[in-house]
Amino acid sequence: MIAMIRLRPAKDEDMGRVIELERLCFKHPYPPPVLYMLRGLYPELFIVAEVGGRVVGYVSAVVRRGGVGHIVSLCVDPGYRRRGIGRALMEEVERRLRGLFEVRMLRLEVRVSNKPAINLYQSLGYQVVERVPGYYPDGEDAYVMVKPTRGKGNTLESAEL
Repeated sequence: MIAMIRLRPAKDEDMGRVIELERLCFKHPYPPPVLYMLRGLYPELFIVAEVGGRVVGYVSAVVRRGGVGHIVSLCVDPGYRRRGIGRALMEEVERRLRGLFEVRMLRLEVRVSNKPAINLYQSLGYQVVERVPGYYPDGEDAYVMVKPTRGKGNTLESAEL
């Protein structure tokens, strides 16, 4: 765990760094207009992590019909991984999804080859419920992972995935 991880909603001036991180983290990064759109749709769910005043990671999420919180992207600078930043970002976005939007279910997609991310998500209580063939532009499959939130009637069967 890194001392002094600061989590906060992204600001306009963070977006250049977010775009840079997206390119560092992913084979097929979201284009800048998509990142700006995600931030515009749910600014309270587009969260950056700062260490020493530098943005080193971000998470973005949206709310889908049926009470589903969809984690769209989680990215941590490769030089800052395995220090608790990804977990802190996930816990914060989950807290906001439950508290602000009262979602019944959390959902995300992850490359089947991304074992570190899968391990993180499983440690947070996510379960693989589906494998989607050819989900990514390079043809790699994705796992759909879900996590019910606490509350009556919040089960895998009760939300539209």
